[in-house]
Amino acid sequence: MLRDVLHVTNIKRPGDIFFFNHGCFVCWGFKKKFEDKILEVAHEFSINRSLHVETDHFYYQYGQETTIDSHEKLRLDIITLGSEDSQIKLAISYGLAQSIKLEAFEDAIQLAIKTNGTLPEEIATRGSISLSRRAIFKRIGEIFIARSSINLNIEYLDVPEFFWRNPNLEPYYIMTKKYLDIPSRVMALNQKLDVLQELLDILNSQVQHRHSSLLESIIIILIIVEILVSLFQLHIV
Repeated sequence: MLRDVLHVTNIKRPGDIFFFNHGCFVCWGFKKKFEDKILEVAHEFSINRSLHVETDHFYYQYGQETTIDSHEKLRLDIITLGSEDSQIKLAISYGLAQSIKLEAFEDAIQLAIKTNGTLPEEIATRGSISLSRRAIFKRIGEIFIARSSINLNIEYLDVPEFFWRNPNLEPYYIMTKKYLDIPSRVMALNQKLDVLQELLDILNSQVQHRHSSLLESIIIILIIVEILVSLFQLHIV
């Protein structure tokens, strides 16, 4: 057991499961029915659960060297292991788990952008947002939660400490990250986070504008009341 991953193996039959501390787990050598049972058990002990469970499937086999390729005709992702060493499986599993975690981030941020993506166009055409002040604050809260949740967990996409102590296994992790296109996906994720920040700025400026307009209206009303009171006093005199 490492600090960030729990390794469970089966003595009676080949199989490995790696539970990562960011909520993902990778199974090797088990059927989908058993994996679904593991998912149900893990679900009971999970916190801050995602609305949708992200999954990915790879086929694996043993060969002379460790590689990851795609079968174009069958449209399958195939992992070839050069040995039965569980450490190699773990190195690859780090990359697989990061990909799933990244996919959950991508879905969350895409939903936030889709929900609020029309707001800039609405401001451009109407000059204001049709949402009520309460609804705007709700949108601000939703965007802030989505953005902060990703920022607080972005560290899970960094190179794990495991490879600092096992640099000989890092090439397998790098190979997996490259195959799953993780570096460019992280870059795209950061760009989308910038879009969310822009949406937050737009909503905040809209709230401030409405607040300023309300204060101006109150001041104008007070001035009018003061003038009316003065005129009424003069009329009495």
